[in-house]
Amino acid sequence: GAPGSACPKPAQGGTAMMNRTLVAVDDSRPALAAAEYAIRMALAGSADVHFVSVKEIGRDIDGVMSHVSARAEAAGITPTTTTREGEHSFEVVLAIAREWDADVIVTGWSDRRPGRPSVGSQTQHLLEFTDIPVLVVPDPRPDGERRDGPAQRERACFRRP
Repeated sequence: GAPGSACPKPAQGGTAMMNRTLVAVDDSRPALAAAEYAIRMALAGSADVHFVSVKEIGRDIDGVMSHVSARAEAAGITPTTTTREGEHSFEVVLAIAREWDADVIVTGWSDRRPGRPSVGSQTQHLLEFTDIPVLVVPDPRPDGERRDGPAQRERACFRRP
């Protein structure tokens, strides 16, 4: 990137190297889709994967972390994991991403209202306050059906700081 830029440095050919992929996970379908997407990205680019979850009262996140780690290991990736408590998950995710020196943060996006895509408030805050590129993976439809339109088919949103 440019001097002072937080974006990954371009490799030969001008593409950014994303060697360290941090994935924000919880027990939601969009987060699990983000984990699967990050695993595929890691396989394609030989990246390290770090799964991060914020522990909330009443949620068993250990099972989710075991699940996504097992999925990565089945694909031939040895992930690292971190679970922390925190009031605002975006702050915890950003802190861990900075500590781990992540090249990209991968998170899920859910359709909360019929016909209107929505990004959750924690993802909105993550996008607003990050200095690290973020990849937001769309929520797959429960019936496996794709959204209408070519732009919707393989959409993933990057934010460049």
